[in-house]
Amino acid sequence: MPAQRVGSTAIAIRRLDVVAQDASSEPGFIGHLALAGEDRPSYEASAVLPVLHMRPPLERAGECPANCVGSVGLTADEQLQIGLFYDEVESEYQAARARPVQQYVISPHIDEIRREDQTVVCRRFSCAGFVIEAYREARIDMLATGRDDLPVVCLDTLKTQYPVFARNLDHLRLREQLGIPGDGPWPVVLAGYVVNALNRPETVIRSTPYRAIAGDEFFPPRQRGESSPSR
Repeated sequence: MPAQRVGSTAIAIRRLDVVAQDASSEPGFIGHLALAGEDRPSYEASAVLPVLHMRPPLERAGECPANCVGSVGLTADEQLQIGLFYDEVESEYQAARARPVQQYVISPHIDEIRREDQTVVCRRFSCAGFVIEAYREARIDMLATGRDDLPVVCLDTLKTQYPVFARNLDHLRLREQLGIPGDGPWPVVLAGYVVNALNRPETVIRSTPYRAIAGDEFFPPRQRGESSPSR
């Protein structure tokens, strides 16, 4: 079913559905993405949900509330493929002894750390990037992620998206390490784009990658100049 906000009525969540947590500083702004760690036949707003996600670090037994949920109706084989993807990434980090900072990137949504001989040591992801690539492993390409497909975003928007890195983002060298050199704006995959990509019929999600536009960092999407709703 299309993506939805979790309200006062309990909803069903299936294992590996995409769950989204709002940013604390901006109502309606999607701040984090994860994959549901278990089936919940009756999930209520504000309840903590077991999740798999890139926090960082990558966590198999993470937790977060689900403010929004998007489902594609994954088959058992698709769930298996996503699970194998998680295992593979986790193994890369264990072999490389990758610290959390080495697992994470802002742009592009997936990047490779290579040795001098160009051998791939491990891949790093944003929270949205991990979800996108997990679903791509199951041959579900929900979002167009090429640089020319993405709206450009400014530093203040990235600070809302990545509050843990907000202070770091003021430093040019640290921005470069996270893949956003210079002063911006930058084409970045934001978490809200994935939720809006999932707000379509299942057949469309499976057949056509969504192309994000400005305002899709919110869910429901917000038009340019639209003010935040009152808390």
